[in-house]
Amino acid sequence: CLQGIHCKSTPSSGIFNSFCHDAPASLSSMALKSMKISTVMKCVQGSPCSLHLNIKGTLSLDENIRGLEICSLSLDTQQSQCANVRFARKKSKILNGKKVQVQFNCIEVNVAQHIYVTMKTVPNYCEVKLSQEYYVEAGKFDYNVDRARKIISVNVSNFLQDQDYFVRLCHKWFTCEDVGAFAVIKGKESLKSVSLKYSQLLPCLCIEGWLAIPDARRIQLCPFENGKYYTEVLWDNIVYNPATQTLAWEPACPVLVMVNLCRLMKSNDHCEDIQNSSKNSPEKVKYSRVDTHPRLCMK
Repeated sequence: CLQGIHCKSTPSSGIFNSFCHDAPASLSSMALKSMKISTVMKCVQGSPCSLHLNIKGTLSLDENIRGLEICSLSLDTQQSQCANVRFARKKSKILNGKKVQVQFNCIEVNVAQHIYVTMKTVPNYCEVKLSQEYYVEAGKFDYNVDRARKIISVNVSNFLQDQDYFVRLCHKWFTCEDVGAFAVIKGKESLKSVSLKYSQLLPCLCIEGWLAIPDARRIQLCPFENGKYYTEVLWDNIVYNPATQTLAWEPACPVLVMVNLCRLMKSNDHCEDIQNSSKNSPEKVKYSRVDTHPRLCMK
């Protein structure tokens, strides 16, 4: 517990607090909120590292609440684990209404485990409860872009040391399409970074990583989707086919834009829109039977 509240943490079977009852009228259903779930790696010298759930919650102290219980249920195996934190009763009465942050990180989990997490009060009041599904992922990316050499350096952390890890660059459409060979980070190596070459910094360029185990879930980081690094590269694929009299633009990434035809004016170089030519699309835009006027443009 933070904010100077004395807490006592103990394992729990979850049985004694399973059944809930109505909360007192003075207790708000919003007393418990803001549950956040992540994973932490615990490494003890001489033993393999292991993943644990890191669960944080915010509680408004109330004299009717003597503690919190956190439980995780594996949706794959139906196994559950629980732990609870008890507050010093005298201190919690004095600080009635004050917010306290509680953190649990004692529940061990496995990679790719699908978990249902609940946080409830002690005693268990039906209306004061938080729950959330969580998929345990392994791998956290830090990256650096070298634009001169067109290289993205990727450092991977928070994955089990005895497992190999794959990293690649891809273009994200409905799926992430490969744009180069993947790199392997060996679990036994101390250096957990790779360098990946790219051709263009596009908004759909993503870093993708996954553990070298069957059916491993892939995690993605798409740092360029806010348009920080790209500008005119999206307009490179405008093609006119004189045989079919079609003008087409196929973006390198699925970006929602408004496209229309215009005619460039000699007087002021302004491109005047052609009526009824606007199209709104995230993918390919095509105009059929367009004229061959030398000042016809697409914008």
